[in-house]
Amino acid sequence: LSPDTEEDKLPFSKHSDVFALGTIWYELHAREWPFKTQPAEAIIWQVGRGMKPNLSQIGMGKEISDILLFCWAYEQEERPTFTKLMDMLEKLPKRNRRLSHPGHFWKSAE
Repeated sequence: LSPDTEEDKLPFSKHSDVFALGTIWYELHAREWPFKTQPAEAIIWQVGRGMKPNLSQIGMGKEISDILLFCWAYEQEERPTFTKLMDMLEKLPKRNRRLSHPGHFWKSAE
């Protein structure tokens, strides 16, 4: 990789970044790694086939799991843009936010 590499020649894309964000979103809410008990080869195979962990056992709310499933869409064109994700995150219920929450700083900067 170099700064001169054209965006369409990179081994990753904005779509893969959204998928990665979905994985971090899962880890934050589930407090564990997806596919945590499986070897890397099995995880790669399952993700490549569009398989996802069972979300019903995690106890995520519908809004949280909807964002996750949107990020983990098998077809990369079906994944949201980061702008769309920000809209989705802004619409989440504003429960238990403290003044130190980043949302407070965004609003105060406007």
